[in-house]
Amino acid sequence: MVLILLLCGFWRSRRRAMVAFVLQSLACLVAGLLIAALHTQAGPTNLLTRTLYSTTVTGVVSALEPRGSRLRATIDPTHIDGLDQDGFDWKVRISFLGDSDLAIGDQISVKARLFPLRPPSVPGDPDFARNLYFSDIGATGFAFGRQFEVSRSQSDKSNEISSLLSYFEVLRQSVSRRIDDGMRPPEAGIAKALIIGERGDVRPDIAEDLRKSGLAHLLAISGLHMGLLCGTVFFLIRLGLSAVPTIALRYPIKKWAAVGAMVAGLVYLGLSGATVPTQRAYVMLLVVWVALLLDRRAISLRLVGVAAVIVLLLRPDVVLGASFQLSFAAVGALVAFYDGPGRRWLDGQGARPWFERAMVYLVGLVITGIIVTAVTAPIIGYHFGRISALGVVANLIAIPVMAFWIMPLIVAALALMPFGFEYPVLWLMQPGLTVLLDTASGLGSVEWGLWYVAGLDAVAVSCAMLALTWCVIWRDRWLVLPVIPILIAGIIIQSRHHSPDILISGDRESWAVFDRDQQVLHIPQKLSSFQKSLWMARFGLRPENEDRHLQTCANDPCRVVMGSDRQKTIVIANTFANPFYACRNADIVVDLKSDLPQTQCRAAGADILVDDDVLWWQGGVTIDPDNHENPVRSVRTETGGWPWIVIGGRIAR
Repeated sequence: MVLILLLCGFWRSRRRAMVAFVLQSLACLVAGLLIAALHTQAGPTNLLTRTLYSTTVTGVVSALEPRGSRLRATIDPTHIDGLDQDGFDWKVRISFLGDSDLAIGDQISVKARLFPLRPPSVPGDPDFARNLYFSDIGATGFAFGRQFEVSRSQSDKSNEISSLLSYFEVLRQSVSRRIDDGMRPPEAGIAKALIIGERGDVRPDIAEDLRKSGLAHLLAISGLHMGLLCGTVFFLIRLGLSAVPTIALRYPIKKWAAVGAMVAGLVYLGLSGATVPTQRAYVMLLVVWVALLLDRRAISLRLVGVAAVIVLLLRPDVVLGASFQLSFAAVGALVAFYDGPGRRWLDGQGARPWFERAMVYLVGLVITGIIVTAVTAPIIGYHFGRISALGVVANLIAIPVMAFWIMPLIVAALALMPFGFEYPVLWLMQPGLTVLLDTASGLGSVEWGLWYVAGLDAVAVSCAMLALTWCVIWRDRWLVLPVIPILIAGIIIQSRHHSPDILISGDRESWAVFDRDQQVLHIPQKLSSFQKSLWMARFGLRPENEDRHLQTCANDPCRVVMGSDRQKTIVIANTFANPFYACRNADIVVDLKSDLPQTQCRAAGADILVDDDVLWWQGGVTIDPDNHENPVRSVRTETGGWPWIVIGGRIAR
C-alpha cells in the first residue's frame, strides 16, 4: 500500500523535479525492501541446524569447482541419513579429494560430515552464510576420503543432461582440461580464471600479488572481461561484414554485430559459471546492445540504473557485497565522466593523427584508473582493510595487454576448441599472461604501494558513497550544496567511531586481543591462517610484519595486559580450574568451554564476563572496554534474526 501511494504521488508530481525525485527515491527504497523480503521468504527452509558427524548423502552432482588439492561439489540431495525429511529444497556443498572421479549429473552416495551454515565468527566479519543461503545451499561439509559410490549410465554423458545449466557445467570441465593440456602453470590457472571463472588453480602467492598490485579484479569475470570479449566479437563481425560491399551497403551490419556480441556474451556467461558479477556485467552489456538495436543512445547513466534494477530484482542480497558496490561505483563514475567532460575531450578524435590518438588513449587509461581508484577506495578499505596506491600503474599495463593480446586470443581459442585447434592460440596467450603475473609480482613487492586502513565505519562510508552518487546524478553546481552536510556527517561519524579491541569467535576456539598502544595482536597458538589474516586486516596490520605485530599465547589460561596508561587485564581460558582467582585478578574474564559463576565473579572484581553460555546462544562477541554502556556485542544481536544465521542449534529468528 505504501509503495502504491508513493508511486501515485510520484506520478502526480512528475513535473516538479525535486519533489518527484524524493518520492521516486522513497518508492525505490520501499520496493527494494519488499523485493528483499520476498527473496528471503522464498529461500530454502528447514536448514541443517546441527553437525552430522558421520552421515550418508545421496543425490545428484550439479556443480564441480576445483580448489587446488580439493574438489568442491554441489549436490542436490534426495536423502540424508539422520534427517527426517526425504525431500530437500536446498543443496549440499561437499569437499572431495582433488583427484576424485566425478562428473556433472552423477548419482552419488557419499559418506561425509555436514555442518550448518556458519555465521560470522564475530560481529563485523564477512557473512559467507548469506551468499550460500541465496544460492540455495543449506549445509556444507567434507567427504571421508574416497568413501563414495558413483552410478553412471553407459550412454554418452552429454546426452543424459537435459538442463542447459548442467550442459554448461560439463562444457566448463572440458575447457578446463583443454587449458591444462595446452598451457603450463601458473599461467594455466590464470587462463581458467579468465575463461571459465575457475580460480581454484591460482596459487595463493599469485592471488596475493594481484591483490597488492590492484589487479585482483582480473580474477573475477565481470564488466572488464565481458566488455572486452563482447567488444572483440562485435568488432570482428562488423569488420568482416564491412569487407563485403554488397552486405555492408544494403544491410544493418552494426545491428547484426550487436546480435552476435549478445550471443557470444551469453555463451561466455555460461562458461564462466554464471556468477553474480558475470550476470551483472552481461545485463549491463545487454542493455547496450538492445539500445543499439533500437537506435538509442547506449552509454548513459540510464544504462547503469537499468542494469542495477535488473540485478537487484534477481539477487537483492548482492547489494551488501563488495563486488556489486565496486562495479556500480566504478561504472557509474566512468559513465558520468565520459558522458560529460570526457565526451567533449574525445570529440573529433577520429580526425587526429594516429600518434595523437594513441596519446589520448594512454591519457584516458590514466584518467580512468584515477577515477576508479578514487571512487572505489572507501569501499575497498571498508571490506578488505587495504588500498593499492599502485593500482593505476598496474592497470595502465594490464588493461592494454588484456584488450589487445589476451582477450582476442581467448575469443579465438573458444572458437577453435570445437575443432581441436586451440593449442597454438593457447601457446600465444601464455606470454601475455606472464606479463600480467610479472606486473603483479613487481608492483606487489613494493611495500609502500599498499596502504592498510582499519576502523572504517559503515555509516561513514555510506555517507561518502551517497555524496558521490548525488554528484553523479545532479550535475548542476548549486545542487551539489546538499552534499556538504552529508560529508560533514560522515566525517563526524568516522571521528567518533571506535572499533572493539577484543574478538571472541563463536566456535569457542578462536580469539584475538589488540593492544593499540603497542600495536600488537595477541592470538591463540592454533588460530587458523584464514582467521588470522582476516583479523590482521581488520586492525590494519601488515602481514609482512607479522613477527612484529603478532604475539601467540600457548598457555591456558592466557593472560593479556592491554594499554600503557589505563591498563586492562584479560584472562582467557578453555576451562578455569579456579575461576574466582581469575575474577579477582582480571578486568575481563572469558571462559570458552564452560559457564562462569556470574554473581560471584562480579563481586570478586571482574567487570566483563563472557562464557560458554554466551558464546553458544549468542554467537561470537566483540568487547570494547571503553564502551561502558554496551561493551559486549554478539552476532545474534548485531546481525538480526535472518534465516541463514544458525546459532546454538537453531535459526536466529
